[in-house]
Amino acid sequence: MDVLDLLRDWAAQGALGYLAVLIGAAVPWVELLVVVPPAILLDLDPTLVAIVAFVGNFLPVLGLVAGWSVILRRREARGKAAPGSAESGRYARGRRVARRYGVPGLALLGPLLTGIHLAALIALGLGASRREVVIWTAGSLALWAAGTALATVGGMTAVGG
Repeated sequence: MDVLDLLRDWAAQGALGYLAVLIGAAVPWVELLVVVPPAILLDLDPTLVAIVAFVGNFLPVLGLVAGWSVILRRREARGKAAPGSAESGRYARGRRVARRYGVPGLALLGPLLTGIHLAALIALGLGASRREVVIWTAGSLALWAAGTALATVGGMTAVGG
């Protein structure tokens, strides 16, 4: 399937469903696991769903990474600690994973434990380079998007016969 075929599928199936996937995937803690299976079950193209969900989930991460210095300055001006330094709930889980497995582990487990957006902030807050966060987050999201789409299609095939 080439890019032109993907665009034809997009147009044929209606861009509204894919727009919903894009927006849903961008919402923190909704993540790919909540967006991809229903979209595929609603008969949207699994490949296109995975690609759109990846983009929707990754763009906010890029925004957070790009705006990291602005985030720090604003929090410091308000007298608050850097994001990722609070020791409660999701932050604490993310920090434990980051200390044990580094940025790769945090990025790969982020969608399950903290949400990828918070995982990126925790990694940055613990001193990881922006480049490292972007690379590992992109790889993680690509694996999660493809894996979730494949698992959904596989499950549908197994149930459907």
